[in-house]
Amino acid sequence: MKGKLLIVAGMAFTGIFTNSLYAQDYQPLVIQNGFNADVIANGVGPSASSTNSDVDGVDYAFISRDFQLTAGSTALTYGLPVNGTINSAVNSTPGLTYQLGSYSTNNSLRLQNTSDSGTLQFSNPLSASTVYMLATGGSGSCTVDATVNFTDNTSQTFTGLAISDWYNGDNYAILGIGRINKNNDNLESGFGTNPRMYQIPLAIDTGNQSKTISSVTVTKTGSGGIPNIFGFSANAYNPCSSPTDIMANTTMTGATLSWTAPASGAPAAGYQYYYSTSPTAPTATTIPTGTVTSGTSVNLGNSLTIGQTYYFWVRSNCGGSSQSFWRMKQFVPGQISVTYTSGDISTLFDDSGVTTASATSCAGSVSISVPAGYKIQTTSVSYAMTAAGGGWMSEQRSLLVCTNNGNTEASVSLGSDNSSGTYSYNRTGLTLANDLTGTVNFELRAWRTYGGTGCSTSFNKVDDGTFTVTVTLQPNVLATSEVKAEKAARIAYPNPFADTLYLEKSENIRKAVVTDLSGAMVQTVDNPASALSLGGLKSGMYILTLTMKDGSVKSMKTIKK
Repeated sequence: MKGKLLIVAGMAFTGIFTNSLYAQDYQPLVIQNGFNADVIANGVGPSASSTNSDVDGVDYAFISRDFQLTAGSTALTYGLPVNGTINSAVNSTPGLTYQLGSYSTNNSLRLQNTSDSGTLQFSNPLSASTVYMLATGGSGSCTVDATVNFTDNTSQTFTGLAISDWYNGDNYAILGIGRINKNNDNLESGFGTNPRMYQIPLAIDTGNQSKTISSVTVTKTGSGGIPNIFGFSANAYNPCSSPTDIMANTTMTGATLSWTAPASGAPAAGYQYYYSTSPTAPTATTIPTGTVTSGTSVNLGNSLTIGQTYYFWVRSNCGGSSQSFWRMKQFVPGQISVTYTSGDISTLFDDSGVTTASATSCAGSVSISVPAGYKIQTTSVSYAMTAAGGGWMSEQRSLLVCTNNGNTEASVSLGSDNSSGTYSYNRTGLTLANDLTGTVNFELRAWRTYGGTGCSTSFNKVDDGTFTVTVTLQPNVLATSEVKAEKAARIAYPNPFADTLYLEKSENIRKAVVTDLSGAMVQTVDNPASALSLGGLKSGMYILTLTMKDGSVKSMKTIKK
C-alpha cells in the first residue's frame, strides 16, 4: 500500500515560501582550472579516445549527445547537452544553471581515494549568499568537505557533504543522461531516469556574503564511492538588477529577442546584448554586440543560419560601470513550435509493460505545417506530467509518435520518484519525423501503471499547455521533376552551386535578382556578366529571377551548397 509523503510536501511548501521572500539571481561559476579527469565521451570514435578516466572506477563514463561510435551511428536521444549547459531540475531553484567544462579536455574533479583533494578556480569571481555544487558519486554514495575560498584570503568550510550514487538519488539537477562502458563501448540509456548529477547547496555565512568567491577546494572524506565534481553555480548579488523572461521569436533566417524589465524598473542607460554561435558566456568585460536604449527588444536581422544554434545574452546597463549579470536565451532560426492547449491529456492504465508499439485511445495530438521548400531536420518535445490522487511520478510512461509515418521514439520515457508531484520531460534531437514536409502530425501517448482503469486524469496526467513539439527545418532538395524541368529550360548552372552561378545568354539579361524563400532580396545585379558570384550567401535554397531585355521574366530554384 502506498503511504503519504508529508515531509516531501512540507519541503516543497517551504521552498515556495522562501522564494517569495528573496529574489534569486543565479549565476553559473565558470571553472577556469582545476579539473583532473575527462569522464565525458564525445564526438566520433571509441569512447576511450575522448576520455582519460571513468566516473565509477569500473570503466563507465558519461556521454555527450553528440557521441557516435562511427560517423554512421544513430544519433543519441539521451546524454549530456552538447553545449554543456545544465538547467537544474531542482524545483526550489528555478532558473539555476551550470556550465560544464569542455568535453574535449578534463571536465571533472575526480577524487578516488580518501583525502584526495582539488581546487576549482573560477574565471568570474562573485559574491553570493548560496553556492551550489554539481556532483555525483561513482560506484556508491560518498562524502566530501568543501572549502569556499574568498579573494581576501579567508574561507568558509563545509564538512560531511553527502553525494548520492549516480543512480536513483534525490535532489538531482539532471537525470536520464545515460552512460557508456569504455571497455566495449556498450551504451546504456538509463531508461530516461539514470544516471544523475546532484545539486548540493552551500549556504554562505552572512558575514561572508559581501566577499568575492575565487575558488572552492573539495576533499574526499571516508570511504564509499568516487566523488566527481562537475560545476558550481551561485545565488549572486548585484545592485544593478537583471532583465527577466527572455523570449525568442524566430523566422527562417532571423530572430527578434525580447525581455521583461527588472522589477525595480527600466535601467538608466538601457540594455546591452551579445550573441554568438558559441555557448561561451560573455564576462563583465566582454564588448557587447549592441545596445538598446529604449524598449525591451532587438531584431537581429535576417542573415542568420537555418538550423544553427545561437546564444543570446542581455544585461541591464545602470550607467557608468554598473551593469547587471548577463542573462541567456538559446534559439535556433528555422524552428517551428506548436503547443497543445485543449486541456489536460489523460493517461491510460496499463501495468502489463508499455512498449513503443503500445497504443492509447486518449493521446494528445498537434500538427505542424512545414513551409514550402523546407523539410524537418530534427524534432524536440517537452511536457510536464502531474501525479495526484495516490499516483506517483514513477508510474508515468509516455512516448512521442509521428502519425504521418508511424515512427516512434526509440524508447518509452519513464517517470521517477515514488511520490506525487510534477515531473518535467524534455528530449531533443529526435529523428522520427526527419525529411517530412507539408503538414506533419504528432501524438503524445501517455500511460500510468496505477490507479483505476481506462483513460483518466485522476492519478497521472499530462498538464494542459505543456506538451510542445518543436521542429528544426532545413532547405529541401529539389524534387526529381523539378530538376528535369529546369534542365529542359535552364537559365543558370550548375545546380546546386558552390560559389558561382553561370547565366545562360547573359547578354539578353537586364537584371538578376536572388531572393531567399521568405521573399527577402539578398542580391541584385544589373546587366550581369555570365558569371554571377554568390560566394557570400549561406548554404540553402534561393530563387533566381531574371528580367530579360525583352521584358520577359524567368525564374528557377537553386541551391547554394
